[in-house]
Amino acid sequence: MNLNSNSLKVAEKRLVVLGQALDADWFNGRKHRRLNLFQDWTADLWIHETGHAVIFSNRKITLTEILINSDLQIPEDRVIWQRVPLQEDFATIQPGGSIEYQLNYELETADPPIFRYLSQELQLKPSPDDLVWQPNSKNRMKQSPIIKVHFEAGPSYLSVQTFHTFPEEFAILRTQSLFEVQLP
Repeated sequence: MNLNSNSLKVAEKRLVVLGQALDADWFNGRKHRRLNLFQDWTADLWIHETGHAVIFSNRKITLTEILINSDLQIPEDRVIWQRVPLQEDFATIQPGGSIEYQLNYELETADPPIFRYLSQELQLKPSPDDLVWQPNSKNRMKQSPIIKVHFEAGPSYLSVQTFHTFPEEFAILRTQSLFEVQLP
């Protein structure tokens, strides 16, 4: 399995939603935050070498959203939804009736100076709760990809925004996810 994010392009990624938790051994985690703030749900937010993962659970169901390399083998029988994240798309999923999950994503390309500016902004303004990771580049003159995960949480919801930069393509992939616990 190739986990070198410096060599990957957006077309070599998959955005996947699974109906189960994936163990962190499936990917090489770099940053992690566990959210156990409320009695109705828990979540694990991960930045790994090739993307991000959100594992959201309530008492009845677990959903995993993960951005991975296309060649990574995952349990296909548990895949609920997947796309190669080119352009933009959205999905609404209600597995088991106890969670409503919404996902929006878009891929933007920019001129090189604008891309560099946007990449710097991602690094300069993280909130204390944000997860941000940038691998070391083998060439110090070459810009490394950046992954940023931002979240907001309430008693019955988790909102997650992610940003992934692809310097070779001057592209930024942005995802917005909302996990809502359906209270009785």
